[in-house]
Order: sequence, then C-alpha cells, then structure tokens
Amino acid sequence: MVEFVEINEENYEAVLKLKVTDEQNQAKFIAPNVRSIADAYLYRKAGDVFPYAVQDGDKVVGFILLDEDEEEKELMIWRMMVDKDYQGKGYGKAIVEKVIEQFEADSRFDVLIADYVKGNDVMGRLLESLGFEYGEFDEENNEYVMKMEKKN
Repeated sequence: MVEFVEINEENYEAVLKLKVTDEQNQAKFIAPNVRSIADAYLYRKAGDVFPYAVQDGDKVVGFILLDEDEEEKELMIWRMMVDKDYQGKGYGKAIVEKVIEQFEADSRFDVLIADYVKGNDVMGRLLESLGFEYGEFDEENNEYVMKMEKKN
C-alpha cells in the first residue's frame, strides 16, 4: 500500500505541500515538513536521519523522518504525518506497520521508538494497537515516548 521514497526533484514539492488538519496544526502535533527536511540536512554528516516521501503509487500521501542510533541499537520514528486529504484511510497504520517490518528485519536495532505530542490521542491509540508500550513522558517536548522491543 505505501512505499518510502527518497525525497528527490520529482516529489519534493508534493512533500512540502502536504498539510495536516487545521486542528492538528493549531495543536502543533507535528513540525512542518520543511522543518523536518532542514533537520535531516543539519544531521546529514552523521548519516543517521532519513526523510522519506510516503507514496501510494504515484501519489504522495505523507511524510516520515526516521532516526537511526546504531550505538543505542534504536530506530526512531522522529516525525510522521499523513496529509489531511488521506487521513482516516489506513495510511497512518500502514506507515507504522512498514517501519515495524523494517525494524524487525534489521539486526542493528533492538528497540523501535515513536513519540507523539500530548493530546494527539489518535497517534497514541494507533501506536498502542500495534504493540508499542508507554515509556517516559518527555516534559521538555510535551511528548509521550513509546517503545517496541524486538521479538526474539
């Protein structure tokens, strides 16, 4: 259903045009994609932050930013969003399931982390339904941190 595609000249503008709902934007549930791309650029020399367009066929339906920490053996969904026009159609779940598949297949990681801003209960329920467990609450960023350990 979904594919993670490197951001390139063909999909860059589409990624920048993705928007969440007005309510999600006002609640500051996710940083704008341009910020996420800038963050990835900032950390490019470390080679551990990866921004992707989320595509369904030729349609860009969302965005994901993954952060790999091989030293800690952790893979993190740093940011994820589904465009307002595609929400409620299973894309969020498909994105997280795809990350879980990659995580399970990659021996470099033992823990998958995802966090979400307090109040974004839809994301919390989604992560919990897929097997993530609550960890600490990050006061500084007002985020719940959830973790999934690798199945042995």
